[in-house]
Amino acid sequence: MFEDTDVVLFCVSLSEYDEYVVDDNGVFTNKMLVAKNLFENIIAHPNFKNKKFLLILTKFDLLEEKIEHVPLKTCEWFRDFNPVISNNTKKGANNGTMPSLAQSAFQYIAIKFKRLFHSLTERNLFVSLVTGLEPDTIDDALRYGREVIEWEKWDPSVVNEKSEITSTSNEEASSF
Repeated sequence: MFEDTDVVLFCVSLSEYDEYVVDDNGVFTNKMLVAKNLFENIIAHPNFKNKKFLLILTKFDLLEEKIEHVPLKTCEWFRDFNPVISNNTKKGANNGTMPSLAQSAFQYIAIKFKRLFHSLTERNLFVSLVTGLEPDTIDDALRYGREVIEWEKWDPSVVNEKSEITSTSNEEASSF
């Protein structure tokens, strides 16, 4: 069914960490936990056993606004989030040495998903950041997905070396 699929794109909204949905049994469940559970189910599916995954973390612009007023720890999966933030750091801006609270949250969430993916598959997860206010970030994420496919065509060992978090700014990029 998915034999010709080279990479699976999975999107998660960064801003839904404090939002809830009611399931079929009337139980309120955190939307980030719903996304996490769906992600686990998809990566565990036999059709995707050897497929590469690109996690696209969306709505960074909304995260920047929300995280200033609603702690990331609101989501039980993120209870251990303890960023080091400068008192001089304002929303989205930094003094050149410290990431903003939103940038720290993005990195933290990306790493949580990467560790989850690796624990279940023993493979690397590729991550990209997009924001609705910057349409080019969507193109960048899709271009990154194509690059992931091309790396393996040239040299399969490169996939492990290139497994990194990408974003629209160098301050947010890091390796895992």
